[in-house]
Amino acid sequence: MTQTLKYGFIGCGMMGQEHLRNLALIKGSEVVAIVEPDAEMRAKAQALVPDVTFEPNIDTLLARTDLDALIITTPNYQHAEQMVAIFEKTKLPVLVEKPICTRFEDVAKLRELEARHPAPIWVAMEYRYMPPIAALREQVGSGVLGNVKMLAIREHRFPFLEKVGDWNRFNRNSGGTLVEKCCHFFDLMRLVLNEQPIRVYASGGVDVNHLDERYNGETPDILDNAYVIVDFASGKRAMLD
Repeated sequence: MTQTLKYGFIGCGMMGQEHLRNLALIKGSEVVAIVEPDAEMRAKAQALVPDVTFEPNIDTLLARTDLDALIITTPNYQHAEQMVAIFEKTKLPVLVEKPICTRFEDVAKLRELEARHPAPIWVAMEYRYMPPIAALREQVGSGVLGNVKMLAIREHRFPFLEKVGDWNRFNRNSGGTLVEKCCHFFDLMRLVLNEQPIRVYASGGVDVNHLDERYNGETPDILDNAYVIVDFASGKRAMLD
């Protein structure tokens, strides 16, 4: 008999709905509760999971006794506070969308709490598992490609998508483009080269995208271009364009 794992969601916007669709493909998965303040997003989530219960806030969600795991897909700037609440009130495993925090001041506390938490905490880094990237990692690790000294990654893509309340238009909410979008590539640099970075240089600008937009009189300040060079202890280097 397949065991049913019951999930609770904190947030069900665009990424939350993607996770809902993915869980629907996994036998034995059941989403039983969601916290989502936006009515339109609640309606879209309910279309995917008709029998789900919507909790009014994170406290009522965490008070439930029927959950096996939690998934956080809220705006970036909310992750740290929500993770602290989970650490303090539950022993549940958590999948949290990247980034786990947007302020350097939150790092030490989150590390301390995570070290005492009895269940796994996983930051969603799905690029690792894309077949071409998985194959690249295997070939580098096996030596098929030789002893890799330099790694270059280029991402040219469309501007930021529209999100609820336009939260992703400002660095204070997203952590900035190099955090919000490019954390995947810094993660891959570490994995492919199998080392930790010791030095980072970066230069970026806001030159094209979103400059004609205004939100409560403010112009978006998120980078639309950057170069980043990362040095590793052995002398290996990686570059992001």
